[in-house]
Amino acid sequence: MTSDSDSLLKLIAETRFAEDMSIGQLECLSRVSRLCMLSPGTILFREGDIEDNVFVISTGHIRLSMNVPGRGGVPFLTTGPGELVGWSGLLGDGRMTATATVTEETTLIAMSGQKLRDLCSSEQDLGYVLLKRVAQVLSQRLLSTRLQLLDLFAECRT
Repeated sequence: MTSDSDSLLKLIAETRFAEDMSIGQLECLSRVSRLCMLSPGTILFREGDIEDNVFVISTGHIRLSMNVPGRGGVPFLTTGPGELVGWSGLLGDGRMTATATVTEETTLIAMSGQKLRDLCSSEQDLGYVLLKRVAQVLSQRLLSTRLQLLDLFAECRT
């Protein structure tokens, strides 16, 4: 292993995303990963775009927004270190359901969705762990959406 791959493996291991993964699973992930350093204001992907990469935030924050007719881009969530962004790439469709904008200097671990899907087929234990991680992300996003709807309905009743 080179120093760069050692550094990448260490960065992945330090994220909440990689919690409880074995060293073998972390090594598999590091082989399909690369680091991206992005500046504030950078658009990582746009709603409706096809994106194969799945991203784990190492440092920094990314704002997710959706286009609402008559209102433009409406932010609905800010994600931070250890969180997964662009999970659609893991599912194979890759069509983004939001626009992701970098809000501060951010370091991302970018993983090829196709290579991750191949890994899930060959390394089924890793596939199970990744499926659990994506399910956790979806659950958190659903809860966030519900809370925002409650706020919206509360505003309508006052």
